[in-house]
This record gives sequence, C-alpha cells and structure tokens, in this order.
Amino acid sequence: MNAPEERESLVDRLLFALSFLTRLPVPSRIHGAGPPSSLGALPLLFTGLLLGGVLAGASWLAAFLPRPLSPFLQAFLLLLLWIALTGGLHLDGVADTMESALVPVSPEEKRRIRKDPRKGVYAILALILFVLGKWTGLMLARPAVGALFLAPLLSRGFLPLFFAGLSRGKERPPAGLGRLLLASSPRCSLLSSLVAILIAFGVGGVRTAVASLILLGGLYFLGKEVLKRSDGLSGDLAGFLIESGEVAFLLFLSF
Repeated sequence: MNAPEERESLVDRLLFALSFLTRLPVPSRIHGAGPPSSLGALPLLFTGLLLGGVLAGASWLAAFLPRPLSPFLQAFLLLLLWIALTGGLHLDGVADTMESALVPVSPEEKRRIRKDPRKGVYAILALILFVLGKWTGLMLARPAVGALFLAPLLSRGFLPLFFAGLSRGKERPPAGLGRLLLASSPRCSLLSSLVAILIAFGVGGVRTAVASLILLGGLYFLGKEVLKRSDGLSGDLAGFLIESGEVAFLLFLSF
C-alpha cells in the first residue's frame, strides 16, 4: 500500500491532525507523506480531547505540589504549556487574520498582508488581548479543571461545522487547512459538535452545556463577520476561531 493510501486511514488522519495542529511527537512517516484528502471532524475532536486532557492533568497535578502555586503563577505556567503544545500556531492565525481583516484594502492586498511574516499594530494588539484574555480566564474560570479540559475540545470540535456553514456561497480554498476542513462530511461535522456539547454537559452539567451552546452560536456569527473583511476561508481563520473559542469559553465560565 502506498503512502497516500495509508494516510487515508483514520489512525493516520488522527496522527496528521496532531502533527499539523500541535507540537506533540508523531511517527516520522506522518511528516514525510502528503496531506490527506480531508482532515475530518473526528481527528479534530480527538486533538482537542488530547490537548484538554494534558492541560487538565497538569492543573490537577499542581494541587499536589508541596507548596501551592499562586493563582497568577499557575495561570502563567498553564498558559505557557498551552502555547508550547500548539507551538503558537493558532496565535499566528489570530495575528494574520486581524492584520488582514482590519485593513481597508482590496482582497488581493489582504491576502498579501496575511501571508507577510511581518506583523503590524493590529496583529500585535490582537495577540496581547488574546493572551491576556486567556490568562485571565485561566485564573477565574470555574470549574477550573473542567474549563481547561473543555476549552480546547469545544473550539476544535465545532470548527468543521463552522467552516461548513461559512463556506456557503464562498469560493473554496485550493489548498491548506481550509480545504481540508471543507472536505469533512457535514454529518460528521454536526456529530462532532453534538458529541462536544454532550461531553461539556457530562463534565460540568447544565452550566457548561449552556456555555458551549452560546459559544457555538457566537463563534459562528463572529466567523461570518470576520470572513466579510478577510480574504477567504483559510487556515489562519481556523486558528483565529480556535483561539477565540478557547478564550471566550474560559471567560464565560469566569462569571
């Protein structure tokens, strides 16, 4: 069996999602082969589960330290771990999306700006606000361990459904994460979102389930507004929505 055919297996798509969206180690053959024809909703949900599990486990283990950490320091260390696990990939999407969406230029120029590695004032301000928002949420969200587990899970579990809805009437991207997300089955995308909501209910009851439903609707409308001002359905937009979902969910559970 050749490499492209192997990559279409569920296990390889799960490993590809981990290699593409995190800095967690995967077999070297995953890096050497080309991308699959679609990423699929299940690999994204699995990635969110794994990230959430690692973060929640780290928060839980911190309670057993001989000397308790201050809330400020613990939130900082968890934020540092979170960024390290993803390599700052989604934060780069926030910066690129905001930089291109807020500049009043043509779509072609927006695309050039988004792909430019240099960052302007909109990108820098967006990064500062997102990092501060996540740090604040890490300090205040309750239940703390449950919020840490659910934030990565929900933001990734909802992503294929967002892209399916946002793609209506839009030009489909020829390559990249945007294309992989749009190739996901609509039925699987809906099922992934429902499973994520059920997990939220199981972890925190009605409060977290309601927060996840608010997040689902709010992120969709946010994506629509940003898409009007950006250059299309890109991996950067996906990263922006993931980070927005994580920050918003933590802040929802801070009230």
